[in-house]
Amino acid sequence: MNSTGQLLVSGYTESPYGAGPGVVRFALSDDGTVGEQLALSTGVVNPSFMALGGGALLAVEELPDGRIAALDAGTLELAGRLPSGGADPAHLMLLGGDVWAANYSSGTASVTPLDSLLGSTTAVPPVLLSHPGSGPVAGRQDESHAHQVTATAWGTVLVSDLGADRVDEYSAESRVRLASAELPPGTGPRHVALKGGFLLVAGELDGCVHVLIRSEADPVEGAGHVWRWLFKVPLAAAAGEIDAARDFAPSHIQLSGDGTKLYGAVRGPNTLVVLDVGGLVGATPAPPTFLRQVSCAGDWPRHFAVGRNRMYVANQRSNSVTVFDLDQDGLPLAEPLQTLEFGSPTCLVLS
Repeated sequence: MNSTGQLLVSGYTESPYGAGPGVVRFALSDDGTVGEQLALSTGVVNPSFMALGGGALLAVEELPDGRIAALDAGTLELAGRLPSGGADPAHLMLLGGDVWAANYSSGTASVTPLDSLLGSTTAVPPVLLSHPGSGPVAGRQDESHAHQVTATAWGTVLVSDLGADRVDEYSAESRVRLASAELPPGTGPRHVALKGGFLLVAGELDGCVHVLIRSEADPVEGAGHVWRWLFKVPLAAAAGEIDAARDFAPSHIQLSGDGTKLYGAVRGPNTLVVLDVGGLVGATPAPPTFLRQVSCAGDWPRHFAVGRNRMYVANQRSNSVTVFDLDQDGLPLAEPLQTLEFGSPTCLVLS
């Protein structure tokens, strides 16, 4: 079969998380299945999240002394490495000429020039951003835990803080905090998605998707904008399915290309869930509604990627990547098209 694209897969390399190979680049066949291995990088340690940008593949190395690694996008050879400025980085992105990262255990976001990471300029320490907080869930919210960094269309960066039940918003240019989206106590915001002026937040601790709307601030209070919480819906076929005792634990969420559907992975019950978010428009939006739920055909779906009419799922604990066909409505079919063995997969990137 002909190759029509590529899939990058990362995996934890050290216990207690797993024993994956590092980062692998696979060819995608014309039917969307994963084909031959094209490149392998064993020079990165615990790469838990990746992003393409600036001609490189960027990856966080989830370690007590966290690091950011830059790999050649083709060969996957190590091109540069710098400290992330915190402990156990869990996410990163490239914005302009800067690499933003979320350091989970130390609760900080960091900003590092890409040129510095690639060694084309003198290495400089990352700029650190933090606003410590806590929440009511003992053992998970005793302190701030930055989990994701997300760019907006209006020149800011959102930092989800699982420990403080907040999503902080910073100016991408000045790095000043401009606003905070406050979530109900015990939400545990992990990953977010933006649909225009609506912010969708996956609650790792409460098993729900929360929806907030961006509103202009009261002129008396000052310029700028505020985030107003609207409603929450379960990432499940029914609210009764959520059981905190079994660690429901949603992981990743992502909007469909047309912005009408929200895909989500839920680790506790090992499910993939799709919500209709087409009603999130205007001043009187309608809450998301349930569309479909299927098994991920693995254990602990940590991340997924959607593209080429397929859904690719990283099942961390079953050491597998599963591939699902999407039907004409963009919903995953019940049975996987393919199951690929891969040690402790953490992140998937389509290219």
